Amino acid sequence: MIPFFDAYGAILTWVFEGHVETNERTKVRVRVGRGGTSFRVDLSDGMLPTVGFRKTFPKSAAAEVAWYLQGTQDASFIRKYAPLWDKFVEPIDIKGGKYMMDEVIEGVKAAYGYRWRRHFGRDQIRLAIEALRKDSSDRRCFVSAWDPSEDGLGELGQRNVPCPAAFTFSVLDGELHSSLMLRSSDVFVGLPYDVMGHALLMDAVAAELRIKPGIMHVTLAHAHLYEFHWQMTMEALHQEPVLPKLQLPGWSVSQIERDPDDYVLRFAEEAKRLTWPAFNPKPEVVE
Repeated sequence: MIPFFDAYGAILTWVFEGHVETNERTKVRVRVGRGGTSFRVDLSDGMLPTVGFRKTFPKSAAAEVAWYLQGTQDASFIRKYAPLWDKFVEPIDIKGGKYMMDEVIEGVKAAYGYRWRRHFGRDQIRLAIEALRKDSSDRRCFVSAWDPSEDGLGELGQRNVPCPAAFTFSVLDGELHSSLMLRSSDVFVGLPYDVMGHALLMDAVAAELRIKPGIMHVTLAHAHLYEFHWQMTMEALHQEPVLPKLQLPGWSVSQIERDPDDYVLRFAEEAKRLTWPAFNPKPEVVE
């Protein structure tokens, strides 16, 4: 199995050589990889998968996971650590809120963690953990962030629709495996964080089950590069990869739920001790 940074470099090259089109919704030109692709990442070495060709920020990925596991639409936590979510924040009416009164919060309507843990009336994360705890051969641990009653399918005006639409968990030989479905992947900005974030989620679920993470299988249904990332992509592909050995933190879901800020800050401190790629293009995020 090739390392993630090699798979990532191949994906960047493949998409960069792809078809050019103008996206009707964003009005931005993109290069598109023909027909989608997939790759596998082996997490059994206990290390965070990083792209190598440009600087990324594990603190942001850890903050996203900590926020997702809170199962909330409220964006106040994630905005402390990852300002890129500011673009997706909007006023949301909450019925029977914190004090059993209707309130308006600044949040993300389709927040992934909210979809995982509350939106469908089931805590999909906790149910998956309990199912695998009872039966390690369970093949029905499918967690969805995609709501077919309101997402996509020609529906317009939504500020954020889940790109990581769904994932599975399964256990084999004492390892937690997962297949992640990215229905849309901005491979320059989003993909490195989707992979880091899902690795951290697998690490947390595995710790809850007292096993270790195994294989992450990732499918990109629509892989693309926005026009203002094309020059950055060419520069990135000419960088010598720098691969810091950052260990997955090993915090369980329950531990993260109890103290999400401590989880993020401790992981950030570990990341600061390491050498990261110097190339830091600070690419723009597209809605």
